[in-house]
Amino acid sequence: MKREMNKRKGQAGVRIIGGSLKRSKIEVLERDGLRPTPDRVRETLFNWLMPAIPGATVIDCFAGSGVLGLEALSRGASRCTFFEKDGVVAKQIEHNVARFQLNSQAIITCADVFHAPKDLFTEADIIFADPPFHQGMSQDFLTWIRDKVQPDSRLVIECERDQDLDLQGFEVIRELKAGIDWLRLLRPTP
Repeated sequence: MKREMNKRKGQAGVRIIGGSLKRSKIEVLERDGLRPTPDRVRETLFNWLMPAIPGATVIDCFAGSGVLGLEALSRGASRCTFFEKDGVVAKQIEHNVARFQLNSQAIITCADVFHAPKDLFTEADIIFADPPFHQGMSQDFLTWIRDKVQPDSRLVIECERDQDLDLQGFEVIRELKAGIDWLRLLRPTP
């Protein structure tokens, strides 16, 4: 539970680690289950994704703090759609997007991502999914999205380290276990 403990120590926010907004602080609300992806994990993830980021269309599902989508925009993604069903948290993402003057590149949708239109995902180059831990939502999301992604898209799924996922329909490109997190970069298989 190290990640939750660290989160409680530093409630003020997290920093964007690369791109045009490097070192900019993102304000993060103290909400149950809200756990921004740690800097070290984000750095590894964005090193993996670096060739695919410039000009990419990104979807940040279960956006929470919005740090993954904001990091992608900072590094050159052309646009990002954030899905966050908690209205207060979605407003905080809106605040951060406005503060960084990214309104023209960002859409914040206060809704459950499972209600998103299918065609939205067929246009995405990179999809981030960091659902709440200990609820089985990572597997539910993978099962739900299998037939919605384009062959060239990349899906980043984060789950708790001890959760095995049925990855049928996806190929693992890279994976990282860090603390309580298990991060996988996937691509759809034909």
